[in-house]
Amino acid sequence: MDLHPNFDPQVIVLSTSDNADVAEPTQYPGVVSSEASRRAGTANPFTKSFRFSPPLLSGSFKTSGTSGTHTRKCSETNGRQTAEHLVNNYYYITGGRGGSGGWGGDQGGDGGAGHGPSVYFSQPQARDLSGISWLLGIVGKRTEFRTIRLGDVNLIKEFKMCSSPQSSLVDRQTPGASVRRVYTAKLEGHDSGHMTVAMYEGDGAKKAWKQHLTKYEAVRHPNIVQLYGLISTKKLYAMVFHNELIPYHQFLRRFEHSPVLSTYIMAYCTTEYREATDYICDVIGPSMETSVWIRPSTGQLCLDLAQGGPETSSDLYGLIIDILRLENVSLDTPDSEDIIISSLSEDQYHELCSQSSIARFQYFQVSTAHAVGPGIFQLNSQCGTCVSITEPLQTLHELELHWYNYGNAPDEQLPNSWIRYDFPRMFALNLELNLWFPPYESQKAWLAQANHIFAELQELDYVEDYVCIYHTEFMLRITDECDIPEGYLFVCPPQDFHTGTEPHANLYQWPACPAYWSLDPSGADRLSMEDARILGFPAIHIETRIWGYSWDHSVYEGLRRFHEGKEFDPYSREVARQLEYSLFEVLSNRVPFPAREVDEWSGPWWCKQDDSALCREFGHYL
Repeated sequence: MDLHPNFDPQVIVLSTSDNADVAEPTQYPGVVSSEASRRAGTANPFTKSFRFSPPLLSGSFKTSGTSGTHTRKCSETNGRQTAEHLVNNYYYITGGRGGSGGWGGDQGGDGGAGHGPSVYFSQPQARDLSGISWLLGIVGKRTEFRTIRLGDVNLIKEFKMCSSPQSSLVDRQTPGASVRRVYTAKLEGHDSGHMTVAMYEGDGAKKAWKQHLTKYEAVRHPNIVQLYGLISTKKLYAMVFHNELIPYHQFLRRFEHSPVLSTYIMAYCTTEYREATDYICDVIGPSMETSVWIRPSTGQLCLDLAQGGPETSSDLYGLIIDILRLENVSLDTPDSEDIIISSLSEDQYHELCSQSSIARFQYFQVSTAHAVGPGIFQLNSQCGTCVSITEPLQTLHELELHWYNYGNAPDEQLPNSWIRYDFPRMFALNLELNLWFPPYESQKAWLAQANHIFAELQELDYVEDYVCIYHTEFMLRITDECDIPEGYLFVCPPQDFHTGTEPHANLYQWPACPAYWSLDPSGADRLSMEDARILGFPAIHIETRIWGYSWDHSVYEGLRRFHEGKEFDPYSREVARQLEYSLFEVLSNRVPFPAREVDEWSGPWWCKQDDSALCREFGHYL
């Protein structure tokens, strides 16, 4: 393996005899040839110092007229300057003709009196560069990473996740396209075990390789893959990274037998992911091209600065809590699960399961005729229905109720707390009423007693459909940008959504008359929806949207084992009572109502009003 050490610069002194019969060299300022020395009548041969970076000469170097052997050191510290000098004004050294007893020829002689070596300087086009090609190869470009020969890399396993830095694998024949493949490998002569190699292929391989190298040169963090060395050939380019790495999801599958371990791993990986991404943002700015790997020897997360396949994707973007890896836990030992259970408190484990990397985010629309609040809902996506499972938790929402006026439509609050909007021509309105409930409180309370609720409901098959609600939105919109008659829109105060008189009765619903049109600025004369439509006023569109979290079956199984490990009955509410969590009560009358799950990424998060049947079913028009 071509692992060049660093060397200190070395001064080389070249001496020649004062014999003649040498060719006339090209003269350069500051260079004194042996011939010039002879013509000047100088008694001693010339002495000229050269400072070389590469291993120009290694071992012993003898010339006639010298009395000793000089050992030279190699150096790469000024490789670039030396290479440029060799290309622009190169020189070569020929041995002298030996005297009596000398070797003669190209070896030079140290026997009798002979002709010393001559130093010639010329332009590259005037001489054959093959004699110094080995030197140019050694000098190369100075880099902070080792140069590794392709033959020293023994590829062991390829990860089936080809990713293209510039184009898809299908577009590989497109000019400028490239493919990046990742392997586990062993370096010959390297004692640190398996390493990871990323190979770049295709027409754009060199460009993609350089682009990624620029990123790796700028960062160094324990939770980011650390570059060890580089490979560069005419057709292949590669990077060698420290340690063996495996894709994130492949690593998690090793612990499917233990839901406590897998939950714990996802939690601390979330913390390490956030630390790594914060570091990347500080150093090189936000980067969307990342993939998640794991060092299997330690379980430590390693973020790659290039995109990978599905196996390296993750939802490690939670911002809830910090979970550090326990130093006394070795994930491969038989008692690792018991150690985690004994090391974490019940509240810590519930909070750990509340992380957004473990909990599944749910967002859906429900009928405007149904009351909602903080509690547990069961969503049936196939049937397009939802049902309230528990009574709402007796807890206050976090913020004071008020309408968010997106677009800053001109409004005025009246003495009776209603809000009046004076509509100009061609105007749209977007109002939202947001109810935020303490997420930790409701989620931890649910996780502590979920298995108890399932046992009471005799529910074992569809536990993933249970959603713990923490946020409810009521939206009112005027979207028709048409000529609006001169008139006024009146919107009810937020307090009208509260269905109960008790402050802790957290049920909210659209009131019977949340908004209406009027020609009277006082709002005393309300227009019916039909009269408003006939006069040319646009329809008033309303929606109810719910946000919450659900959990995979394995998380509930991990909770059962964790509570059992703490010597609690997992099917009781002992843990919830001991931790003084709010208690969920199962509703006796559970009636399904229309609901529609919404993909949080595909959007839009609001009704597009392009399905009149759906709007009628959900009660979207007043």
